Amino acid sequence: MRVLHINAGNEDGGARTYIVSLMKGQKIIGEESALLTFQEGPVSKMARENGLNVAVMPQKQRFDLSILKPLAKYINNNDFDIVHTHGPRANYIFSLIRNKVHAKWVITVHSDPRIDFSGVRGQVMLRLNLRALKRADLLFYVNPDLEEYFESLKIDSKKTFEVFNAVDFSNANPKFNRHSTFNILEVARLVEVKNHRLLLNALSKVKFNYRLTLVGDGPLMEELRKLTVDLGIAEKVDFVGFKENTGDFYQDCDVSILTSKSESMPAVYLESAANGKPVIATNVGATDKVINNENGWLVESDNEQQLIEALNDAHSYWKDGNLSQKGMALYQEVRDNYSIEKLAEKVNDGYEATLKAN
Repeated sequence: MRVLHINAGNEDGGARTYIVSLMKGQKIIGEESALLTFQEGPVSKMARENGLNVAVMPQKQRFDLSILKPLAKYINNNDFDIVHTHGPRANYIFSLIRNKVHAKWVITVHSDPRIDFSGVRGQVMLRLNLRALKRADLLFYVNPDLEEYFESLKIDSKKTFEVFNAVDFSNANPKFNRHSTFNILEVARLVEVKNHRLLLNALSKVKFNYRLTLVGDGPLMEELRKLTVDLGIAEKVDFVGFKENTGDFYQDCDVSILTSKSESMPAVYLESAANGKPVIATNVGATDKVINNENGWLVESDNEQQLIEALNDAHSYWKDGNLSQKGMALYQEVRDNYSIEKLAEKVNDGYEATLKAN
């Protein structure tokens, strides 16, 4: 089976990690896959750094349709059995040549389309993306909350297939070390859905000493900086911006955290696990499939009091030197169930079902 993954190429978050992890897993299990992007950027760079097969077919602008004929020709000439698109632009572009290629078409829906877009242009992109989702042969999804949404769109449940995020354990190096100050890490874009305000407000009310590192960039940077000043915690919070590699940040923390209003199964949980760090997380999407009371803390979305209680409990574990127990439990859970090989095998099941069904 020959698989072509297509992505716009400008992703720098979880979708990029997912694509590269899946392709690495496919390589391990002997599945032949390649990546095509519409620009040189974070996705092509990360894929090349991981030894994957990458081609770039540049667009002059977002809706440049001059690539349609070359793209269809490239797919047919290379005898791909499956075209696997990732992201609204890739979904839309491929939808325009769907009837001109021989391959089956699958999409991974990485996030909830209802919250991905804003403004007039965003609404146009949403409609184009939904049109593509309805035309694909199969939809992979990570967030179980999307099942009901697909049903509302009248997408046949036989054309949807749940998968999961994964992490490469080949270079995993968990260090169950206790730092002299209670160090908290959040790796997330500074956008509304990640709900950094909830975390900052909660931390302004705890009684213990801590250090918070926020890794990520986004439109809320200055607003959140100002909030830390207003709350009197600016000296305890480090904004370090976007970082290509986050491994050292996990090694330097005691616990990681994600306070999102909506998620699928964030790669940051798995990255934290690979580094032996337990997680405090809001109970959204597929979070409870990974995080539980044995390996971390689950709190309800937007519940400040529950978050404060979880932070206090995590600090108590740190103070008593017991955080490593939860870190090891999370490491073992993720290693056993969320490796890139297991992801590739799961996705392959979906490919084969699609080929047999048509």
